[in-house]
Amino acid sequence: MKSAAYFLFITLIFYSCDSGGVRETFKDTTNILVMDTTRVQDTIIFLRDSTMATTFADSLPSGAYQGMFPCKGCEGIQQTIVFNDDKSYKQEQLVWGKSAIPKTSEGSWQKKNGKIELSQNSKLAIVLMKKKDTLFGVNINGVLINDSSKYILTKRKLAANNSVWNKKRSQGIDFTGLGNEPFWTLEIDNEKFILFNLAGWNKPVIVPVEKPLINKDSTLYNIKTDTTKWSITILPQFCGDGMSEYLYQYKVNVNYKGTLYKGCGIMLNNKEIQ
Repeated sequence: MKSAAYFLFITLIFYSCDSGGVRETFKDTTNILVMDTTRVQDTIIFLRDSTMATTFADSLPSGAYQGMFPCKGCEGIQQTIVFNDDKSYKQEQLVWGKSAIPKTSEGSWQKKNGKIELSQNSKLAIVLMKKKDTLFGVNINGVLINDSSKYILTKRKLAANNSVWNKKRSQGIDFTGLGNEPFWTLEIDNEKFILFNLAGWNKPVIVPVEKPLINKDSTLYNIKTDTTKWSITILPQFCGDGMSEYLYQYKVNVNYKGTLYKGCGIMLNNKEIQ
């Protein structure tokens, strides 16, 4: 009897201590789980908000888009649109196979019902859908488009936004141009000089700047020196240099000593040539 009573007493003490330890351990584990869960939930909320903000920002067009739209009786219509942050846009349409002079227009844009609407003179002109860096035409001048895959505009990089031109801006250069085959460069400081340089020359030609002849379609510099007459024509038309993915907003023609050099240009100071 004494042995049985002693065994029961030891068992109760062991059970009591062990149960207390289990209860204490369970309590600590619960606290740790609650704290971890709170941190995970906060992280999930933060990521969800960031994802929503990114999706909204990506849904808005910014910069330049370009593509080729089909047309009857021509090779295609090269369509270029630049979206500005102030909700304005500039559009250029060049009909391939018919005219070398593009048609330009301006208007305003807005996002409405998940689409991007472009208007001119308060009249709806184009409705686009956006997917990543691609725009699809769904309505042009009130006509619904059955196959949007034929009306695609892809995003282009504007050359003026390239950081390589920041040094030229800081040096006071207002306009720069360049071309290939052969490579040449042009710099215009509206208050000081015009510089033209051709690959292979030992030094560039530098002349004092003169007031250009400005009209609706072009800016013309007629330059006369002791040895030659030459001219620079700047056209407000979109241009590609054929060597990069950049899109320029001006075409440049330099007629020097009877040779015509064609290329592209950039307005560095965001103001028109005076």
